[in-house]
Amino acid sequence: MLHRLRPDLKPAATTMGKLFNCLKLNWRMLSHVLRGRWLGAADYEQGYDRLAGEYNTNWLDRLRPVTDRMLELLPEVDQFPEERLRGKILDLGCGTGYTTAFLEKRYPAMEITGVDLSQRMLREARKLCRRSRFLHGEMAAILREMPEMEYDWIISAWAMGYSCSTRVIRECGRVLKPEGKLLFVVNLRDTLPAVFYAYRRTLAQFPHRVTKALHPEFPVSAAELEKTLRRNDFAVEFLEEGAVSARPPESGQLAWLLKTGILAGFDQVLPLADDPETAAFFEAELIRCKLPFEHHYVMALGRKK
Repeated sequence: MLHRLRPDLKPAATTMGKLFNCLKLNWRMLSHVLRGRWLGAADYEQGYDRLAGEYNTNWLDRLRPVTDRMLELLPEVDQFPEERLRGKILDLGCGTGYTTAFLEKRYPAMEITGVDLSQRMLREARKLCRRSRFLHGEMAAILREMPEMEYDWIISAWAMGYSCSTRVIRECGRVLKPEGKLLFVVNLRDTLPAVFYAYRRTLAQFPHRVTKALHPEFPVSAAELEKTLRRNDFAVEFLEEGAVSARPPESGQLAWLLKTGILAGFDQVLPLADDPETAAFFEAELIRCKLPFEHHYVMALGRKK
């Protein structure tokens, strides 16, 4: 009799264990909220500081085709109105300087400013970009300190989701000159479903190892971004929703992910880089998961009315 009952008891015990872990995770998150311990800019900075030297080869090259298509939406210098040829361009989340270097080359007479929250990423950008100036800090906070109608163009590649996109778009509208333009590509909240499925499973499995509460800032949809642009007096001149494959190597997937920036900040909430048990569970879930491993993004160009 006991032998016959064990198969029935095992699923019930597993279900109860998952429920108990879920309750513990909710309580843990609530305690972090009450203490004001949120995943934020300092965590993202620490993550990107750690991988800055290898970022280009491990990740930027995979996104380059989409980034280049975004940059193709910028006008040639001879298409600029005469009064804007010596204007100003702001590169939000400039990272290691790929987009900033493109801007320097295309617009040799324009003043270019790069912004990033990682000091070490900015260090890499300065090696590549000799003419631009760079500001260190969280993009929405830096935008709030800027005067109105300061810039002719604002560019942002793969970075707006590390701030509040609604706030960033509002502030961009304030600091752009009339007829100035905002061009960006950003991940949506449901990007990389395989990675974040494995991450959520690991959160639930190890609630006692969660160090901060999570509140994702990445935008939900293209429709939401379009609505935000229009609400802030932008005419939407281009809007594209798409996906780009980001399949990791067959082995050592977590080690690779930690070098790409995909988990930057999130690896401060769970000890994926430092705790073997947590890391092994995450990687097993990632391998087992059948969800897509791709970036879901929106590219948009808005003109300030």
